[in-house]
Amino acid sequence: MVELHSEKESYRAVLALRTPEGETATVIVMRRGRGRDGRVWLTFNGALKTTVTMDDREAGQMTDAIGAARRPQ
Repeated sequence: MVELHSEKESYRAVLALRTPEGETATVIVMRRGRGRDGRVWLTFNGALKTTVTMDDREAGQMTDAIGAARRPQ
């Protein structure tokens, strides 16, 4: 685990994806904090201005939306 900003990072995954233009885009998925106080972070291309944080309910909504987009109509 890495300690950042006085919160412990309990999970991190780095995904190398592609933009619509075919360029490499990095997406970092991490969790800071533990239990109900933990937050899920998504960072695009390492920029704070493109980072979102979500509580567990919001993270569930995000994964549900991605799952629905994956299913063929």
